[in-house]
Amino acid sequence: MRQGAIEWEAGAELTALLRRYYRGEAALWGEIQAIVHADLLRQGLPLAPRHLRFRASETGYMVIVEDAEGYASL
Repeated sequence: MRQGAIEWEAGAELTALLRRYYRGEAALWGEIQAIVHADLLRQGLPLAPRHLRFRASETGYMVIVEDAEGYASL
């Protein structure tokens, strides 16, 4: 995990959307972002520019949210 990253297990709704997204429903990206945004708010975390990643797990997906600053130089 990169420094400054936050991880949590995706809930059932987000997991279902991610499965559909990875099967080709790219139009779901905005809905996925909205759920992650709401999860960040519920956790009391700042809504600074973020880079989102998802990693498959045994039960669904891990949400990985990193500061976007490190990606600006790539």
